[in-house]
Amino acid sequence: MIKLRFSKLPQHRKFNYIPVYYNKEKEELHAHVNDIKREMGELEKTEDSVKNNIRKAYQSKFADARYHNSQASRYYNLKIAGLVLLLSLISIKLWNSNFIEIILANLNK
Repeated sequence: MIKLRFSKLPQHRKFNYIPVYYNKEKEELHAHVNDIKREMGELEKTEDSVKNNIRKAYQSKFADARYHNSQASRYYNLKIAGLVLLLSLISIKLWNSNFIEIILANLNK
């Protein structure tokens, strides 16, 4: 029996996925304890600890601004309200005019 192959079918892919569980409270407690130990002189400051401190400072500063920016959300809500108002005015004008009847009459022909 002759096996002719015009294309090779891909094999299924295997992967080793180990889920990582992240406990934010535990990480914050561990970082806080390490910060206190560094202040007391028990631990030395390393490049990683400095990077983590900078990262924490930016996260705390910009977390509220990113998700709860009142000015940006206010402008967004005003845009949505304006769009709804504009569309409702257009629909009221079309409903009260003869434009819809003219279109329906032309479609029935």
